[in-house]
Amino acid sequence: MNIKIRVPWIFKCLLTLAYAYLIFAASSEDTSSINLPPYTDKLIHFMLFGFLCLMICWSLSSVTVGSKWIYKIILAISITSLYGASDEFHQFFTPNRSVDILDWLADTAGAATAGFLWHIVTSKRQIKKKFLAMEKTPITDVGGN
Repeated sequence: MNIKIRVPWIFKCLLTLAYAYLIFAASSEDTSSINLPPYTDKLIHFMLFGFLCLMICWSLSSVTVGSKWIYKIILAISITSLYGASDEFHQFFTPNRSVDILDWLADTAGAATAGFLWHIVTSKRQIKKKFLAMEKTPITDVGGN
């Protein structure tokens, strides 16, 4: 049995905005007392903003933006990258936080990776659906035999 659950677009957007707010809240905290190994913060940025991009892709999956999949991916990556830039700008005003262009690059790299992973996974699912639909289509005898 294949049950298909449709999540309303507004609910997807609200979840995505809630996650973006969690990133904002976390970047408002003083992290000067936390000792991380070198470049671990870049990996954290990569993963957090990659997941944000996946959520944006999920939200955009219900919307028609042009006729090609690449438009949605580029839009999701762009939104995520701009949010990463605004997060770095926000950290300029947060005590004991610093602005780091490498953090923003990690945000954008995570978004790009996640956006294209989203495309790969969803395109494979669409191909599988088309293949299964073709199997269910009856073949008629064209020659009349």
